[in-house]
Amino acid sequence: MKNNILRGKILRLLADMYPDGIERTSLIGIYHAYEHVDDIDKSAAYLIDKGYCQKTETPHPYKTNMFITYYKITPKGIDLVEGNCEPDTGILVPLEA
Repeated sequence: MKNNILRGKILRLLADMYPDGIERTSLIGIYHAYEHVDDIDKSAAYLIDKGYCQKTETPHPYKTNMFITYYKITPKGIDLVEGNCEPDTGILVPLEA
C-alpha cells in the first residue's frame, strides 16, 4: 500500500474514533497484516508533523519505565477528512464506507 493511502486510512480511522483516540498497539494490530510496523509508525509521525493528529504518552500502569502511546485526530485532521479544507497531496483519505 502506498504511504499516502496508509496515512489516509489511519486518519479516517482516527476520525471514526473521535473524540477518543487509539492506542499504538491497536493501530499496529489493525494494519500489521498489510504493512510493516515501521511504515505504520512513519505514517503516524507524518500525520503528527502535519498537525492532523496528536500523540500522547502515559506511564504504563504497572511496568516501570514503559509508556503507552495514544493517537488522536485534531480539528485540522477532521477538516481534512470531511473535505472542509484544501486537500493534502501526501494523504489520500478514503471515502466513507
